[in-house]
Amino acid sequence: MRQLAVLAGSVTPEHVGMVAAHAVRGATGTGFVLRKGEIVTGEHVVRLQELNGREIHLLGAESDELHEVEAGARLARAVAGAGVELRGPAESQYTLLAAHRGLLRIDIDSLFKVNKQAGVSVLTRFDHQPVNAGEELAGAKVTPLVMPGATIEAVEQICRERPPVRVLPFRPMRVAAIVLERVDPRARDRFQAVLERKLSWFGSELGIIRESRPDEPYADVLREVLARGPDLIMAAGASSLDPLEPLFGGLQAVGARIVKHGVPVHPGSLFWIAYAGAVPLFGLSSCEMFSHKTVLDLILPRLFAGEPIGSDDLARLGHGGMLGREMAFRFPPYDGEPMPD
Repeated sequence: MRQLAVLAGSVTPEHVGMVAAHAVRGATGTGFVLRKGEIVTGEHVVRLQELNGREIHLLGAESDELHEVEAGARLARAVAGAGVELRGPAESQYTLLAAHRGLLRIDIDSLFKVNKQAGVSVLTRFDHQPVNAGEELAGAKVTPLVMPGATIEAVEQICRERPPVRVLPFRPMRVAAIVLERVDPRARDRFQAVLERKLSWFGSELGIIRESRPDEPYADVLREVLARGPDLIMAAGASSLDPLEPLFGGLQAVGARIVKHGVPVHPGSLFWIAYAGAVPLFGLSSCEMFSHKTVLDLILPRLFAGEPIGSDDLARLGHGGMLGREMAFRFPPYDGEPMPD
């Protein structure tokens, strides 16, 4: 990169194409003749010559270097994966936006490698956040006014296989709810209203509601519900702490595999999840049945985005597992309206 300090009155057409290293105001002190990062044109030359002895700093890009405009645009395109749109630049920074409602995924390792490159900055929201279309997800900018093209090529190589920022669309699912006979009818109606509200935000529906009858084997209930082909099953009313809870015996009888019983999250520490083949099945305690800021509301976005939930995924929830009011940004907004009382 060529660096040149020249008196304004000495600027000539030979300097056209160079980059202003700082802003240059007009002779009266108002208005800009050149803005920082702007490329000198013939019109600028005439106005700069009027400034006489003022010192101007100019930068010249070599053949293997890029102006920040091109470098920034290529950086933004590289880091934006599926489900992401671009806006900008504004003050040389591009903003990455959600193209649709879905689950924000940040590839942290890829992001780290990108930000290790000299003069490159990509800043994001947290991984695994549910987002609406048009929401801001990340910013991308290059710091130098002129930078090596090799730096951007390295970024593009990093992002080619693993773009740092993606939005996974929520998949419409048919959900089944099994309501055990011990659930009070009033609680059952309230649970259904809350659940339907949540599912609609993800574009899914409560397609099956199966209430068990006294003395009815839970294995038979599970087999009947599974035979109807739901994508997801929730069971309300089971006692998570009781090792002799009949529902757990029913899960074993139908060949379901419990992934983890208990998670490091409050509220929701008694949460459990199992898989009957590819169908996730989990139990809901009273807090998950009626609240909308529990571990369930961290898990649902992942499931509706098509991500399987493993034991390691649940164990990692301990980091940030204290779900106080300050954690509200992590939950689906459910259209920003209060849930039913």
